[in-house]
Amino acid sequence: MADTVTGPTILQQNDKRVTIKIVNQSDGTGGTTVFADVSALAANAQGQSCTTVSLQRVWWSCSNGDGQDSFARLDYEDSDGDIPIVTLIDSGYWDFREFGGIPADKSSNSNQSDVNFVVPSTADSGNMYTVIAEFQKIY
Repeated sequence: MADTVTGPTILQQNDKRVTIKIVNQSDGTGGTTVFADVSALAANAQGQSCTTVSLQRVWWSCSNGDGQDSFARLDYEDSDGDIPIVTLIDSGYWDFREFGGIPADKSSNSNQSDVNFVVPSTADSGNMYTVIAEFQKIY
């Protein structure tokens, strides 16, 4: 069995930012989905490819669990082990624009720059996760 995943869906994209949505219903085994595929994002008007993204804002809802298993994470992908950005519990909204957002962690030479959506293996079957995130595109 596998999680039922709708998205990720790009809701808005221009030269400066991209807004992405994902909805995930857990099958109880956990899983990882590429949320922001940097190499697939549109180039800017000068033809430059996006090299990484910086998290600016995030809206989320993690529901149907008992609070100990109804959480999710956004991670920067890294072949040496993903690098956590934020943990999402319950529901809420965070705005990081005041200080320029949360930049990509380039501490490892193998950082792939994509952002992953991670549901823990402790998730109950039926847990629902909805995440909308706005990223600044970096060239």
